[in-house]
Amino acid sequence: MKTRVAMFAGLAFSTTPTAALLLSSTLVLGAMRQNARAMLVFTLTTMFLWSSTAAAADRPSVLVNPHVRGNGTATTIQEAIEKVDPGGKVMVLPGTYEETLRIDKGLTLEAVGGESGEVIVAPPGAPNAAILVTADAAVTIRGLAVNFGGAHGILGAGAVDLTIEQAVVTAVNPPLGMSWLIQVMNDASASGARAKFAVHESFLDGALHNPAFPFPQSYGISAEGDVDAVLGQNVIRRTGAACVRVLARPDGQGETNVDITGNDLDECYPFARVAAIIVSPSTPLAPGLTGNGTVNIVSNTIRNTTESCRTTNAIHYELFTGRIERNRILGVVQECATPLAGRTLPAAIWVGSLRGAPPTSPVVRFNDIVSNAHAGLRVAPNINNPIDATCNWWGSVSGPSEIGSGTGDAMVVEPGAAAPAFAPWASASIAETDETTCTGGN
Repeated sequence: MKTRVAMFAGLAFSTTPTAALLLSSTLVLGAMRQNARAMLVFTLTTMFLWSSTAAAADRPSVLVNPHVRGNGTATTIQEAIEKVDPGGKVMVLPGTYEETLRIDKGLTLEAVGGESGEVIVAPPGAPNAAILVTADAAVTIRGLAVNFGGAHGILGAGAVDLTIEQAVVTAVNPPLGMSWLIQVMNDASASGARAKFAVHESFLDGALHNPAFPFPQSYGISAEGDVDAVLGQNVIRRTGAACVRVLARPDGQGETNVDITGNDLDECYPFARVAAIIVSPSTPLAPGLTGNGTVNIVSNTIRNTTESCRTTNAIHYELFTGRIERNRILGVVQECATPLAGRTLPAAIWVGSLRGAPPTSPVVRFNDIVSNAHAGLRVAPNINNPIDATCNWWGSVSGPSEIGSGTGDAMVVEPGAAAPAFAPWASASIAETDETTCTGGN
C-alpha cells in the first residue's frame, strides 16, 4: 500500500493510511491543548496532502499555506489558482499576501481560519487591479480582505460570472483620478455573452474622510454594460464618487439589470457632485441610446452624516425602469448642495435626464424621505408620463411640500414634466414596515 506524508509543525512522517489516521488524531488532540490555529493548519494540511497523492493531475482543492511548501500545498494564492482544477476550491490560511491575482478559470477562492486571523491580499505599488477576474465560468471570492493602491480592488472584465461574499475591500492612499473598489464591465457585442455579478455582505471603504477638492474619484461598486447583478447587504463608506454606480453600455445598446438591495451607504463624496447611487447612461451619450434594462433600488439606507455639500442627489435615476422602494433617505441633501449644470438638480431622488436620455419610469413608493433640503423628489423635464410616487413618508403627516400642501420634504416638478401621483402618502415612517397601503391625504 502506498505511503502518505503527513506534516505538522515542521515534522514529516512516512505512514500507512491507517497509521496516518491514528497519528492525525493524536496530533490534533495535542494541538487542541496548545494552539487552536496549529490544529487548523494541521487538519487542513493533512487533508490536502492525503488527496494530492491520489492523482497528481487532479486537484479539486488546493490549500494555501505560506509556511509549508510542496506536497499539494501552495505558498502563494496565485500558485494555488494555477494548480487547482477548473471549478475547484482554493482555501487560504491567514496571512498577508503581497501579490496580484488573475483568475481565468472557474473556482472558489475562500479564506479559512476564522478567528485565527485575516486573509489579506495587499499587492505592493499601484497595479491596475489587485484581483482581476476574466473567467466566464463561475468564480466565488469569499471572506478575503483586499487592500489596494491602484485603480481597482476587484475587477471583472467581460462575460464573467462573479460572486463576492463577506469581503473587505479598502483603498490605500487612493490615487487622483478614477478608481473602483469593485467593478464589473461587459460588452456582449464583444464578449458574446452577458455577465453575472453579485456582491453580498461585504464592507467597502474608499478611505476618504470628508475630503477637500481635488480628491480621488473612487467608486464603490460599479456594474456596467451587459450585466445581471445583485448588490445586497453591503456597507459602503468614504468613497470619492458614487457608492454604487450602474451604467449602460457605452454604445447605448445592450441591456443592464441590477438589484441594489439592503445596503448601508454613508460618506459618499461624489467628485462630480452627482449622487450616492447613480443609474445612468455612459458619458457622452451615444446616438440611439435605448435604455433597455431594469434597475431596482430597494431597502437601502442612505445618509450623509458629515453633511457634505457634494451630494446633490441620494439617488440619481436617469435611465432604465424599475422600482425605488422602501429606502431610507435621511438628511442626505444639504442646503449647500448646488445644481450640476446639464446633469442634475438638488433632490433626494432625481428622476429623468437633462441631457437627452430617453424618459425613465421608475415606481417610487414606500420610502422614508426625510430632512432633505431643496427636494425629496424632483422630476426632470423629459418625464412626460406621471410616475407613481404614492405611499412615501415625507417626514410630515401633512405630506410633501411644493407640489403638495404639506410641510414634509418637497416634491418638485421641473417645467414640462408630468406631475407624479403622490396621494395617498404615508402618515408615518413606512420603509421598514410591511405596509402596502397608506391613508395620508385621503
